[in-house]
Amino acid sequence: MVFSARRLMLAALLVVAAAIWVLINKPVEGEVLLELSRRHGVTTADLLSVVMLAMAVVIAWPSRRRERPAQAPYRGAPQWTPPAAPTRRS
Repeated sequence: MVFSARRLMLAALLVVAAAIWVLINKPVEGEVLLELSRRHGVTTADLLSVVMLAMAVVIAWPSRRRERPAQAPYRGAPQWTPPAAPTRRS
């Protein structure tokens, strides 16, 4: 399994964005979908955070592809050599 630093960074950013969204979504909360107590519940605006967290899990999950072997450094295009001049037969 292969972990990618870029994918882990993106997943971490999604988790941070989900946490920030839960704190600032008060003006657009909408209906209460699940009442946890008299003063707390899950609203429709909270679903965006759930989607972001699910995306973070999918992105951070290691892929099943094998690691690529190290490639030789690129040395440029092969040098062009002009064709040999035709020889005359007598």
